[in-house]
Amino acid sequence: MNRKITIFGGFVLFILFLLLLGSIYLENRNEEMYNDSLMSNYEYDISIESNSTLQNVTLYLPASVFENESEVGLEMINGDYYNKPSKWNLNLEDTEYGLMFKIETAEIQPVYHSLPVAVPEPEPGSENIEDEVPEEERLIESGEYSEETPVLTPIDFGISVKADHLINTRFPIGNESVLLPKHNLRESKEYPVISLPEHINPEYFDYESLVYAHYETSPDAEVQIFVQMDGRNEWWIYGWQYNDYSDRISVQLSGPQGGWVQAEGKLITGDGVYRE
Repeated sequence: MNRKITIFGGFVLFILFLLLLGSIYLENRNEEMYNDSLMSNYEYDISIESNSTLQNVTLYLPASVFENESEVGLEMINGDYYNKPSKWNLNLEDTEYGLMFKIETAEIQPVYHSLPVAVPEPEPGSENIEDEVPEEERLIESGEYSEETPVLTPIDFGISVKADHLINTRFPIGNESVLLPKHNLRESKEYPVISLPEHINPEYFDYESLVYAHYETSPDAEVQIFVQMDGRNEWWIYGWQYNDYSDRISVQLSGPQGGWVQAEGKLITGDGVYRE
């Protein structure tokens, strides 16, 4: 009997040993996949939408700033990227409210598009999908509203910059680049529309910021400006996972402008999955 108990006990210990080895292997494998795939990036985006032509334009917008420097802003100025406005003068400038992103241009024209049309499946052997779309159904662009071009389209441009460290997405203020200036930062009453899993617990904040706008335009002009800064870590362990923070401001302006205006800010931190 004792011999059977000893054999059984040895068998159990062997199984436990195999499970331990498997657990160690899996943990090491997960760590290897994490280290091999980990990417940390900042994204900074600007969107300007106007229903009228703006002339002699100068804008100061919240920049992505950390310790009074903006590496992301410098990339926006010096980088070559998709949709960068070629006739706009982009710069960083110290203002009475801190370092801000400056835009100067002689003119910003509205961009209207026709309604989107369904793109047909290409014919076998076709090299150009445009050949498959009748000319009268192709997207039309105009500088003014019409029945043919009813869709007002914003001017969007931005850049993604690789970070040299794991971004602190839980506590970005004081540790990472965020949009500045920020005033009256406070917890928000905003919550996700859809309930999140228990292990995902972002925090929401509201604040006030400032935008400087100077331009000539018609009295009924409506202009919307959005600026967004994101910091994200993402990696692959049998599927993509991520965590990030999102910082954005928005402002709506009517008619000609000539000074500082208050903008609404929203900050979301700690969104996503964390390994610790």
